[in-house]
This record gives sequence, structure tokens and C-alpha cells, in this order.
Amino acid sequence: MRAIYGNQQARARLERATLGNAVSHAWLLTGPSDIGKTTLALEFARLLQCTGRAPTDGDPCGECASCRKIAHGAHPDVALVEPEKGKRTLGIDIVREMIRMASLAPTEGRWRIFVIPDIERMAPAGMNALLKTLEEPAPQVILLLTSSEPETLLPTVLSRCQIVPMLPLSPDEVARALSERWQVSDTEARALAGLANGRLGWAVRAAEKPELREQRIHELEELAGLATASRDERLRRAGALGTDVESARRVLELWTLWWRDVVLAAGGASHLVTSGALRTQAERLGRALGVERAQAFLRALLDAQLALEANANPRLTMEVLALDLPPL
Repeated sequence: MRAIYGNQQARARLERATLGNAVSHAWLLTGPSDIGKTTLALEFARLLQCTGRAPTDGDPCGECASCRKIAHGAHPDVALVEPEKGKRTLGIDIVREMIRMASLAPTEGRWRIFVIPDIERMAPAGMNALLKTLEEPAPQVILLLTSSEPETLLPTVLSRCQIVPMLPLSPDEVARALSERWQVSDTEARALAGLANGRLGWAVRAAEKPELREQRIHELEELAGLATASRDERLRRAGALGTDVESARRVLELWTLWWRDVVLAAGGASHLVTSGALRTQAERLGRALGVERAQAFLRALLDAQLALEANANPRLTMEVLALDLPPL
């Protein structure tokens, strides 16, 4: 599946299962949002349904009728199961229709494949209904699930799926994808890759909507400014940053992105992911703190992310970090 950027181990595992005729009825692709989980799931569906590839080829041909139909969302045996427009939760009616379709024989392909992104967004009633399909799948059905929060899923769901962990892409992988697939200029691709934090989906949207890039730069500048703010100002800003778990998690990811540059600069590295004023500030702060103090706060940021996953209070977590910022 060479059309997918990054995550070679995940791709190789799906290819081996296909070529070895060891395809499970349910797969769960896990990892942060916007790193390509749904894209990989759909490419896996193309590989499974492809009629033009050789038996030893781990890539869909891209030219047969099945490949073209899946690429255009028109294959009758491959369904992308998503919430209704404007809704976040996948409702029970959609799940029931999917289960009904799963009971039917494929019309064109070898399998009936259902791709369900962000399975944690499924309503409890829908999840309970899906469990029966997971427990007693029809022989021709494959479920391809994705989740950014697998820790919130029922153990019975996890135990019935082949779990495929995925990781954020490297800046080089994001830049290469933007240049090759979306024809973004090399300079712009590198700049967006530095801000993407491994999330190709965000980088693609930011290439189409420059305001997303400007918003991210502003957010990073706000976080970088905490390093030189007074104690009272840090606490005031921290309270606004940690209003809920989701916003605190997002802030921590961005803060970690920039603080890695501080650590790299402290060690004398020149290949930083940020640019412009953010890079200059990271270099200045890194030189002032030194490697040991810069690394200590990076560890605190990573520990805070783990604490949030363990249900720590988001506001308190952010306030503690604000107080832990190393003084200059």
C-alpha cells in the first residue's frame, strides 16, 4: 500500500494478512486524530476488493472497476459509516441499517466491508447492537474501525478486533505527502509539516485554508509567551487553556510540539520544526535554560498528557504546568 504515507508497520501488517489469507473479520486502527487512520482503512478495503492485482502484490492496482469505485465512494460493497451531517454521534438507526446490510451477500466484491471512523462516537445503543455483529460475524463481512480514544471503548469490542496501532507522521513524511499528492510548494510544505505535529489531515486542510495555519501560529505564540510571563499571568492563562479535557489535550500537544524545539535548541541542534519568530524564541529560551532544565519541563508536559488520559482534572493539570515552567 505504497499510496499511504508513513506507518510502514501498520501497512505491512495489513498487507501480510491479505497476502496470507489471514484477514480477520474486525480491525481497529488506533492513534491520534488526523494521522490517516480512515485513509488507511479505505486503502485496505481497496486491496481486499481489488480484482486487478497479482496474488503476491501488496498494492491495489488502482485501475480496476473495484479500485475506481472505492476511490469515488461508489462501491456497493464498501460503505463508509458516519454520523448524519451536523451530528457528532453515530445514531442507532445508521448502525441498524449497517447490520441489515451486513446480512446480505456481496453484490460485486469478495467482501462486504464497513469502514467506521471514530468508533468512540457511536451511541451506547449502537455499540451494543454492533457487538452482536462483532461476536457472530457473517463470513463475508469485514469491519474496519478507527479510534483516537481506544481506552474509552468496551473491553468486549477491543477483544474482538485485531488492533493496529498507528503513529503521527514525521515532518519529512508530511512534507513529502503535501508536495507529491497535493502539489504544495516545497517551502510551504516544510512550513506546514513543522506545524502539523504529525497530522497530515490537518496539514492538508491548512494548505487549503491559510487561516488554519495562522490560527495555529497564534496559539503556539501564546504558549511560547508563557515562558516569560509573570506567575499570576501564567495561572490566569492556564485556567483558560484547561476548560475541559479535549481542549487541554489539544493545548498540551501543541505545547509539546514547540517545547521539543526548545530542547533541541538547548542541545545545539539546528533542525527545528518551527520557523520564524517561534524558532527564534525557542533558540533563545533553549540557550538560556540548558538541556537539563529544558528536558525536565518536556517530561512534565508528557506526564501531563498521561495524567489527562487517567482522568486528571484538566484545569488543575494546566495550572500545575504553568507553575512548573522553569524560571529564566
